[in-house]
Amino acid sequence: MYQEQRLTLIKNYLASFESITLEEICEKLNVSKDTARRDLVKLEERGEIIRIKGGATLPSANHHLIDYRERKVTEGKEQIALNAALLIQDQNDLLMDTSSTCALMAKFMGNKQINVVTNSIDIVDLLSENSEIQSFLLPGKFNRKNRNLTGPRTIEALSDFKVDQLFLGACGIDLEGVTSPDEEEAFLKKKMISCARQVILLVDCTKFEKAFLHRVCDFTKIDVIITDKKPDDSLMEKMIENNIKLIVSEDEERERDWNEKN
Repeated sequence: MYQEQRLTLIKNYLASFESITLEEICEKLNVSKDTARRDLVKLEERGEIIRIKGGATLPSANHHLIDYRERKVTEGKEQIALNAALLIQDQNDLLMDTSSTCALMAKFMGNKQINVVTNSIDIVDLLSENSEIQSFLLPGKFNRKNRNLTGPRTIEALSDFKVDQLFLGACGIDLEGVTSPDEEEAFLKKKMISCARQVILLVDCTKFEKAFLHRVCDFTKIDVIITDKKPDDSLMEKMIENNIKLIVSEDEERERDWNEKN
């Protein structure tokens, strides 16, 4: 495999997961650590990544909506964000997780009279343009990579809130439920779930059939899943079994195309 091909694969992985380790590069691309390091050096020279100890992450400075698009946010993610925003009603109290898809919701939420609690400084920034939306930023330790606040104080502060809807991102979802590669993130998501009357999972199709070390929740905790493509039959059966409402943007696009042609 040529270096440019490897660089493209590394960037595609970062677009979904925002960070990568040397071990992951070696395993996925079947290369040595020296080769993996040279690839990261090349990407850093181009300004496309920031090298950190043991791997790399996406640049974290000046994260506004345009930056999320620069992370190769797909049209599918935008459609997920639009469908999520359509579920919001005036006077709702929301809790929003840190994810690029949740941040994209800001462009579709309009100027509804709602309250939004989040640990993402980017979401607070994006929502500040809507005068009717009241935003509450949770306290905690600042995570430079994800531009959010985490830790014991964040979890403790969540105990003071009970919201109508939680919009939650996911790194992986399989038959066992939702998982995360990060322990701190997994605990935070669990606490968020306990604060919400309705849990809405935003997950693009690249996260299906992926499992990580730390469990977030099983299917009994999820009320709605919004995605861009229909999952396989086994995951579909699991959702039906747990009375989860599934919203698939691919199906909606097909229906729109059919209506236009007829």
